Amino acid sequence: MEAVIDNDILFKGACYGLLDELLPANSSTMGPPGILGAARYVVTKKIKKGTLRTDTTTAIQRLEAFIGRAEVVEPTENEQLMAADFELAAQRAAVALDSGESQLCAVVIARALALLLTGDKRAIKAIERLLDADTRLRSLCGKIKCLEQLVLQSLSEESVSRLRAAICGEPDVDKALAICFSCKNDGATLEGISEGLGSYISDLRAAAHQVLIA
Repeated sequence: MEAVIDNDILFKGACYGLLDELLPANSSTMGPPGILGAARYVVTKKIKKGTLRTDTTTAIQRLEAFIGRAEVVEPTENEQLMAADFELAAQRAAVALDSGESQLCAVVIARALALLLTGDKRAIKAIERLLDADTRLRSLCGKIKCLEQLVLQSLSEESVSRLRAAICGEPDVDKALAICFSCKNDGATLEGISEGLGSYISDLRAAAHQVLIA
């Protein structure tokens, strides 16, 4: 295991039916991705409460199938203590870093993993803000990849129609992706979608240039 995935990407990937496509391109050499043990329950509950166009049973089945191929991670006591420190620092700095994201941060740091894949832009910005408050977080510099980066790396002439159909089939799941894929009109092009994703990535990089992967 070299990468861990947050609940936001699990949720959106299950709703879109794109979990496998959103894995790192070199996942075969990195081993199965890691997910928190509580993810199954948290994400399933979120799917059930959501207003999806897809049948919720289908989305949950996609999630379960992916979890069956993933490595379930249970944070150690030391990792839990580290995560609690990160959450306290976030509270003091008035930035958003929830328990799941903080635990994933601790796991990546303690186990010297290569990547943290997260769809939570607020958490990414928070981690950047906290680099001086808790220097252990500096181990995450260049190791965080956002959802838009994952989608962009999967985008090609061959995949664009499939990705657009999946994302536009659930336009309320992620507003930014729906905008990038021009879900309200028929004028989407590979170049336009790439530029849209790149714009969101650039905006995030401006606020988190140290932690966001190149």
